[in-house]
Amino acid sequence: MTADMTRKLPGNDRPASAEDEAPAYTESARAILDAAERLFSTKGFSAVSMREIAAASGRHLASANYYFGSKVGLFEAAFLRRIVPVNARRLDLLERYRAAGRADLEDVMDAYLQPLFDPDEPDPAQAARMIMLFSKQLLSNPGEHEYLQEYYDEVARAFIAAIQAARPGLTPTAVVWGYNYMIGILVFTLAGQENLARIPAGTAELVHADSCPQETIARLKRFICAGIDSLG
Repeated sequence: MTADMTRKLPGNDRPASAEDEAPAYTESARAILDAAERLFSTKGFSAVSMREIAAASGRHLASANYYFGSKVGLFEAAFLRRIVPVNARRLDLLERYRAAGRADLEDVMDAYLQPLFDPDEPDPAQAARMIMLFSKQLLSNPGEHEYLQEYYDEVARAFIAAIQAARPGLTPTAVVWGYNYMIGILVFTLAGQENLARIPAGTAELVHADSCPQETIARLKRFICAGIDSLG
């Protein structure tokens, strides 16, 4: 675990780590976080107030402010609750593949993608929307959530190195671009079918009919791997 990844989680009594499976929260903090996720994922960050979140959670506004300080603090806690276990699973899966001698680009992509589509997630659509919202918020307001970028750094380094090892013929510049193109594709994919680019009449049902998570992962792997290979 790196020194950069030991910040204390709001509403929690211990620091966060890339290796954590899931931060532990008090019951009240968890209820507030659950309400915040529901509202953020359906209305967006800017359209939701702390008062609205407190009311939806059945807790007092003072409790929300006590645990999280502000809406930004609450957003960051929701981010950490989602992204810390996702990133831990990514690194664990990547290491398992390496230990098994599986270091091909498709395996690297599988390690990155599978944790985003957790079959045990009770509401996978909301989880996907939250990951997409986090990404959009971080990209549009990088200074406001600067320290949260640290939670991606370890994963970015590991997967950039894994892509380079899988495709040694690519230049480091090409690998970094490939990694960033992958992130862009994922953000758009996680935005949901309702946010896809306008599709000609008569073809939209083809997209909606194909919503199996494993098929989505397979399609993403084929497309991303082909794109990275084209950079050589």
